[in-house]
Amino acid sequence: MTTVYLIRHAEAEGNLYRRAQGHYNSTITDRGYRQIAALAKRFEDVSIDAAYSSDLARTCTTALAITYPKKLPLHTTAELREVNVGVWEDKTWAEVGYFDREQLVRFNTSIETWHVSGGQDIDTVRDRMMGALKKIIAENPDRSVAVFSHGMALRTLIGTLQGLSLSEIDKTGHAENTAVTKLECDERGIRVVYRDDASHLPDEMLSLKHQAWTRSKNGLEPGIYFVASGADGHFDVCREEEIVGAVSVGKCENGVAEIEEYWLENYEQGKGLGIQLVGQAVSYARRNGCDTLRCEIPKSNTVGIRRARDYGFLAVQETEKSVIFEKYFGYSEEYRIKKLQDAIKESEK
Repeated sequence: MTTVYLIRHAEAEGNLYRRAQGHYNSTITDRGYRQIAALAKRFEDVSIDAAYSSDLARTCTTALAITYPKKLPLHTTAELREVNVGVWEDKTWAEVGYFDREQLVRFNTSIETWHVSGGQDIDTVRDRMMGALKKIIAENPDRSVAVFSHGMALRTLIGTLQGLSLSEIDKTGHAENTAVTKLECDERGIRVVYRDDASHLPDEMLSLKHQAWTRSKNGLEPGIYFVASGADGHFDVCREEEIVGAVSVGKCENGVAEIEEYWLENYEQGKGLGIQLVGQAVSYARRNGCDTLRCEIPKSNTVGIRRARDYGFLAVQETEKSVIFEKYFGYSEEYRIKKLQDAIKESEK
């Protein structure tokens, strides 16, 4: 018998910044690294013979929970990727909901009727995921295998293994980041032993509870989107037709982009929206060849300094009147391993 553990990736940028991430190559958040450390602890005494992953950074990084401590190679394949959401890629979910509401409702409640330009229909996702799983099982007779993939892709695959139609899969819940599903596979077929188990995560590490769309009947969420205006790198922050703030990123030099403007109207503050401005800055900087954001905050702005630390920026320099912060969002394997090592050490305190 072959045992397969299907594992959703840890919290990634799209989950935190509330942006669509299908094939968009986002990275893991600070909370995500803590989730990976907890996942590593869960599998500490579980024998794993092989590890497979989608070729995107967020799954490959999550796979370190098993490949790093167990010293296993990682086999990657695009067949385990998330559904491609086409023209939605890297847009905020609020923008998608405002300008393409009908299709977003279909995406959340009737996926087999969903279609956007450049998107991948769910039948194709189901078939490629099933094909990838069967190939992995065939390559690993009587072994134990970890497979890292994505929320919608895994939801479709697991529901299909349980004999559900696509319309029935629409009604199943959404898996928490790093949730684990166990399969047993032999000549009689593939059995789902349990699904979407995230018992290794304490309450403070859960991601879904922070996401408003999970409390909406149609999966819609209020929020903001960004419209380029003025100089290159400047974006108005919009809620519906109203401008409620701005974020501006300077030109990239030596891989570093400077946040030059960052504000929200007073009545929009305190709603947890600030992190989405960081997400827009990351998106723009990455498209322009940078992997680091920098900002300078006056020491008198104690709230801004606290928020910068909350948003994953590290203080790298102090002047008489200000603190300079940087945030790395690249794909360096050395950086990812160091982040996981730090998260593991923190979890052991």
